[in-house]
Formats: sequence, C-alpha cells, structure tokens
Amino acid sequence: MSTKISPFFRFKMIVALSACFAVGYGYTNHFPIFTPRQLSVTSVDRFFGFHPWTLWIYLSDYILIFLPAILVTNIHVMKRLLKAYLINFAIHFPIFFFFPTTLPWEFRMYPMGSQILDGAFQFLWILDGFTNCFPSQHVSLCFVVAMGFWNYRRKLAWGMLIWSVFISLSTLTTKQHYSWDVLGGVVVALVVYLTVYRQKKDPKIELVSPSK
Repeated sequence: MSTKISPFFRFKMIVALSACFAVGYGYTNHFPIFTPRQLSVTSVDRFFGFHPWTLWIYLSDYILIFLPAILVTNIHVMKRLLKAYLINFAIHFPIFFFFPTTLPWEFRMYPMGSQILDGAFQFLWILDGFTNCFPSQHVSLCFVVAMGFWNYRRKLAWGMLIWSVFISLSTLTTKQHYSWDVLGGVVVALVVYLTVYRQKKDPKIELVSPSK
C-alpha cells in the first residue's frame, strides 16, 4: 500500500530540484570558471541539419522532467526518482564546472523562418547560454524520468521513452547540442539506470497495470 504524497511534498520537490538545477546548471552555464572548448562537428550533426520548428519538441523536455511531481502517487517511486535526479546532477555538474564545452557560432546563425521562432530561440539563448553542452542533461534527464516509470506504469513509461527519443533528436535539429552530447547524455542515463533502477524488484513498488 502506497503512502499518500501530499501537495506540499510535491511542491517542495519541484522547488528543491529547480533550485539545484538553477545553481548547478544555470550558474556554470552563464559564469564558467574555465574556458569552454568546442567539440568537433560530425557528419551526424550535418546530417540532421537545422529545423527550427523542432524547438517546440526540445522545450517539451521541461514538461517531461516535472511530470513525476504530478503523476506519481507512490512515495517509494517518488523517492527512487528523487535519488535518480540527484545522481544525475552529481554526474553532470562537476563536468559542467571543470570541463565546460560550447557550441560553434555557426549553430546560432541559421535562419529561423518566422518571428515567433526567432523570438523563442532568442529567449532560450538568454536563459540557456552557449555552454554546458557535454553531456546533454536535456537527454539524460528525460530518459531518467522514463525509466523511473518502468516498474510503476509501464504503458506510460513506453510513451515517455518514445518522447525522450524525439527530444534527443530535437537537440540536434535545433543545434542546441553536438551529437557527442547526445551520446554522453545516454551514457549518463545508463549509469543512473545501473545505479538506481537495476536492482531487485522493490516490494514497495508495484506495477499499477501493464496497460497504464
């Protein structure tokens, strides 16, 4: 039987994770201590090109990563997800601090195609600077969330995994990341999976239904 999660606990979770992200990601993004370096642009980056409309898919990541605070009703699932978030942060933030990377200016010079998209990109670039590219936390966090639902709500987890794949591809088609970043983000998600989720079945976490 799951312990009821209070609205105040959900609120605290959102505030705490947002604060950690703002400090760990936001500060290192805008005020890097070490000189950011560029990675090599690969044929994969060129293959995917630039498709500005996929920005809306890219931005949907910020919806996905906060969905557990709304959808999870089992406190043990929530605690495992929180542990996964914190391990994700513990991997990413030191890399962002000590080994910052940046995108080439050519990635910011593509025509947007409309004033709405141009404004959306400009706003994104104000909030999300040019650094903290590798590994992509955009990629790793969405997979971490999807895996957190696997033994809880299987059908929803499948949907989240597919959503995560599209988000990952959008990081390339919006030129917010190199292909190396996506690969790095997947590796981080795999490390979190092996650390948090690949354990013997927790009797306190029951699959609600294979169809949910």
